Amino acid sequence: MPDISEQTTIEVETLNIASAPGDLPVPAIAERLLALRHQFRHDNTIVPLAPRPGQEVEVLAVSGEALPLERAALFYTTDGSQPESNAAVIPMERHHMSWDVQAGYLTYWRALIPAQPTPGIVRYRIGGWTHGTASSETPDVWAQDGQGYAFRRTGTQATTTFAFTVEEASLPAWVQNAVIYHIFLDRFRTSKPDGSFDENDDPQALHGGTLRGVTEALPYLQELGITCLWLSPLHPAETYHRYDVLDYFDVDPRLGSKEDLKELVERAHALGMRVMLDYVPSHTSWHHPAFLAAQQQRDAETYDWYTFEQWPDQYRSFLDLVPTLPSLRSDSKGARQHIIESALYWMREFGIDGFRLDHAIGHSMDYWTDLRHATHATSPDAFLLGEATDTPETLRNYRGKLDGILDFPLTSALRHTFALQDWSVQQFEQFLFAYEHFMADGPGRATFLDNHDMNRFLFLAGNSIERLKMAALCQFTLAGTPILYYGTEIGLTQRAAIEQVGDAEARRNMPWKRDEWNLDLLAFYQALIQIRRTTPLLAHGKRRLLHLSDACYAYLRSGEEQPAEGDVLTVFNLSDSPREIPVPIAQLRCLLATAETPKLHCDGQETRITLAPQSAAAFQVAR
Repeated sequence: MPDISEQTTIEVETLNIASAPGDLPVPAIAERLLALRHQFRHDNTIVPLAPRPGQEVEVLAVSGEALPLERAALFYTTDGSQPESNAAVIPMERHHMSWDVQAGYLTYWRALIPAQPTPGIVRYRIGGWTHGTASSETPDVWAQDGQGYAFRRTGTQATTTFAFTVEEASLPAWVQNAVIYHIFLDRFRTSKPDGSFDENDDPQALHGGTLRGVTEALPYLQELGITCLWLSPLHPAETYHRYDVLDYFDVDPRLGSKEDLKELVERAHALGMRVMLDYVPSHTSWHHPAFLAAQQQRDAETYDWYTFEQWPDQYRSFLDLVPTLPSLRSDSKGARQHIIESALYWMREFGIDGFRLDHAIGHSMDYWTDLRHATHATSPDAFLLGEATDTPETLRNYRGKLDGILDFPLTSALRHTFALQDWSVQQFEQFLFAYEHFMADGPGRATFLDNHDMNRFLFLAGNSIERLKMAALCQFTLAGTPILYYGTEIGLTQRAAIEQVGDAEARRNMPWKRDEWNLDLLAFYQALIQIRRTTPLLAHGKRRLLHLSDACYAYLRSGEEQPAEGDVLTVFNLSDSPREIPVPIAQLRCLLATAETPKLHCDGQETRITLAPQSAAAFQVAR
């Protein structure tokens, strides 16, 4: 491996440092806002986001000045059926108007759906009547979903059905206290006794990772402290990454067999580990039998699984840019049933505990409501984690539709603050304070420093182990279930940016020779995971700022209003010189430091902590 310790500075402006396929760039968000001028839209905005039995639900929709509406009404069902104009109806009031510099005059419509006495799904549509047609029973226009790229769809292609679940919603207990390990199957471990890979520099080739290899790695993962495995897609596919599914009910034989998966899950469960599958419900391979049949005959059973703009060769695909990945229609009953049945199959037959849902903005909230309802009916502890790459407002609206979302906004902030260090600690705290309050009533969040679609954190940090340790300590002492991307714990990095050589560079083979590992970093992660698992308030406690000055920063995770025994204090020094940081706590015990053990000087009710340059430490409040 070439020496890349002297990493050339990466121009931040050219990198999207927390992205995923499907991420909305700022121009697309501006386009979405501008489209409001001529649309009638409901962006899944309800209050409360996760209603309980006995709570009425406020629903808001908005119409633009280029689509003047005389009246609007909400149609809803509670029996699972599609709400048409003959469903229960609630007239909407013209609630208020606003003006936007891009969208112009906007009219907001409001309705209250009556409280439901028992748990279940409420499905609804919102109709609007233009001037001169208000007496008609059938609306002229149905409000469309404006999340993700859906705002670009018009007519019958637009998403116009919405849903929410009435329930006593809560994140499964095992998730709240979990530490998830993200495994990219083809590049993690082979079936060889030593798990090693053959030399292969072709980034798009199969490198030979297997399910049996993961099973053999379970003792290593148990020693690391992992409680949940997230396996990359394992269905038959044509690529090494397997996001181009050919069969949702089978295992790619190049990874192993169904028996291998069963053994992996059983042995993981015996060690106290859950297993999640990376699931790809928004698109298939263009060689999937369902798509081939739809291309061959318009009366094929699977024709409506896809959206053909001009049959048979022009169709909706992933990001409207990748024709090898045709998109599945959210409103297709057949496609939806196929995906749900497949998910239940892996849960019932193999004991799968949950799913990471790829490209979550590719489907409607109504779709996710159905999937979540079905999986939770099979196993109340099932965990649905969405890769939702959109604005924080949209991420918050996944509450009750999915159990959790991947926390891309926090990832970006962590990478700016600790990897690139182009954010000050003041900027980071300002973001964190606002973001935590904004997302307080949102879905569960799973935090991460990097993943298979982005440059590894260590590479972005110029291969500075110190910066990685600080970021990890911050990640693990904040709210949200932490995810660790394979190899991060032993210092796996890259040779070049994925913008230059492709995303396979962030998916390099895991080395299994210990002399290639950074053992100090591994020991640090083992200790960090142990602290996370044995300190429940890191998952449930409140965060309070205790110090913020220059490049120094400290916050407390506590279950009480005032510092109490057992609380955890995390302190950072991002400067290039030793710093003394005062905190209003008298007794502290060091749990973990990224560098040398900090010096403490207690003076009455205050402790002054001296931290080395570019270092951080976690302390527990003692008696």
